Amino acid sequence: MTDREKKSMKWAGGLLLGAALVRFLVAPAPAAPPLDGRPSIGDSLLVAGDAAVEEKARRSRPFEPGETIDPNVAGDEELDRLPGVGPARALDIVRDREENGPFAKVEDLARVRGIGPAGVERMRPHLRLDPAAMRGAGARMGEAGAVAAGGGGLPSGGVLPRGGQPGGGLASRGGPAGPGGPTGGGPAGSGPVDINRATAEELQTLPGIGPAIAERILAYREENGPFRRADELTRVKGVGEKTFARIAHQVKVGR
Repeated sequence: MTDREKKSMKWAGGLLLGAALVRFLVAPAPAAPPLDGRPSIGDSLLVAGDAAVEEKARRSRPFEPGETIDPNVAGDEELDRLPGVGPARALDIVRDREENGPFAKVEDLARVRGIGPAGVERMRPHLRLDPAAMRGAGARMGEAGAVAAGGGGLPSGGVLPRGGQPGGGLASRGGPAGPGGPTGGGPAGSGPVDINRATAEELQTLPGIGPAIAERILAYREENGPFRRADELTRVKGVGEKTFARIAHQVKVGR
């Protein structure tokens, strides 16, 4: 090491030592914890900042070899990971499938504003379509549309009548339709999903609910307490009116 390099190292070390000393002398004393036990504004800001960093990390996580997602059920955070898809366009994909129904083929993603055929080709290696989920989502959209066309719309509790047909016995406010819940409602015939007790994995069995939205439902439930009505799901980011219409007869609110 030359004399010049030694002097440079000493100079840099002195700067670092001086900066540490200044920070120690002028740093404010740590604030005492609130007497009522509630988190301070600073703590809340730190939590919000950590959450934002974690969300950014999830959105930017690269695809592993062979990993694919289904654009008919993935949440906007998962869709944001696709090449050429940012946060705004990911929300456009979710909004398009809610308004126009599931994507029947990968090429249908070109109908989303700002994607086009070239964008579809960039995303194609990371996409898959589950035909069973796609058919189920399409059938449920048609069923909900038939109820709305009959003038009845959704009941006040956000749960369709038994079998999804008017006059089939309205569900109680936020609860299942009659004893045992709606027929054929739950995933794989298992009955409706209790959104106040379901795990993230159970929520993902619902059409249009991917890992990101399932986690948001759990976070909303933890922060705000149990859902009082099924249609409160629309307060969760990523669950729009069209998505809720597809899953309304597959969910219930347990007490």
